Amino acid sequence: MSYAEQQRNPRKHLVGLVAVLGFHVVLVYALANGLGRKVIEVLKAPLNVSIVEEVKTLPPPPPPPKVVVARTKSPPPPAYAPPVEVPVNVPVQPTVTTSSQPPAPTPVAPAAPAAPAAPPAVNIAVACPNHVDVRSQVPFPRQAERLGLSGEVVIEFTVGVNGEVKNVTVAQSTNSVFNAAATAAVAQLRCNGQGHEARVRVPFSFRHGG
Repeated sequence: MSYAEQQRNPRKHLVGLVAVLGFHVVLVYALANGLGRKVIEVLKAPLNVSIVEEVKTLPPPPPPPKVVVARTKSPPPPAYAPPVEVPVNVPVQPTVTTSSQPPAPTPVAPAAPAAPAAPPAVNIAVACPNHVDVRSQVPFPRQAERLGLSGEVVIEFTVGVNGEVKNVTVAQSTNSVFNAAATAAVAQLRCNGQGHEARVRVPFSFRHGG
């Protein structure tokens, strides 16, 4: 039988068709029973891959360091020094000589002379009779007039043996602007000698607009 005749043989084609149909029947049966689904789930399951590292061997530890003990030399003994002799000086007792002569007296400084007593105070009316006229004619200071000031001044002075006026001082003053006018007025007083020096006080009153 030739090759062409074998190809036209219907039995051979029938066997092939039966085999294909049988495969499809088995495949449909497997899908109906869930076998195909299990196969797909098995194929979809993740694949765990683990990497095994190579075990590294550690190097041996280094040997412990050697301890070197330093040997110290003991110091030589100190050289012998002979003791030093220190001379001891015995204090010499001083010779005390006694004298029968008494000690010289200590000079006494002379006492300072006593200060002269202050002259007694005398009333202005007794010593200087014209004091009323002088005090009433004292000019009012221009500065005090311009500033509208008032004040009191007490002048103290000494009346000599012959009635002269000296040692004029300002004893009290409420404002120094009136001191010059009061001092100048004292020079115009005519005083009587009392046979001794006497201290006299004379008051001056300055009233603005008075």
